[in-house]
Amino acid sequence: MVTWFTSDLHFFHRNILKYCAASRPFSDASAMNSAIVENWNSRINPADEVWILGDVSFGELEPTVLTLGQLKGRKRLIIGNHEKKLLKYNDFRDCFISIDHYAEFRYNKIKFCLMHYPIVSWNERNQGSIMLHGHSHGTWVGVGRIKDVGVDTNSMMPYSLDEVYESLIRVPVINDFGD
Repeated sequence: MVTWFTSDLHFFHRNILKYCAASRPFSDASAMNSAIVENWNSRINPADEVWILGDVSFGELEPTVLTLGQLKGRKRLIIGNHEKKLLKYNDFRDCFISIDHYAEFRYNKIKFCLMHYPIVSWNERNQGSIMLHGHSHGTWVGVGRIKDVGVDTNSMMPYSLDEVYESLIRVPVINDFGD
């Protein structure tokens, strides 16, 4: 089993093509949706775990659930700012093995903090923890061991846990709070 991270899929969102034209050079939302599904399934196996750090879809319930059903892996959702409507429906909630606003876990003795929004101070930041987020579509770069894992930052593909770990483990730990 491999653990993966992604964010800001924005399935069925036509305007995201305008807002993120450089990273989403698609003719329409359908072409974008297809590319995301194809890229996802080229990397992820059914037993893998995938953390989606918010903003799954702008679509209606049924097409969103059908699209999520095409994606391999066991999906966990960190709630973003565009899930409010869909979270009202059990069919959407049933696509995920967990749904939270925030999560933490350890890997190689390093704490990982997961949230949709980037923040400047997270749990154990001064001890070397890693913060993963979405929301900014690659436009905000924080200081320290923090990474935007949105599809706009990785050619419309998820990041593996090892990719994230290797890209951040050598980043200096920030210790500006004296703790």
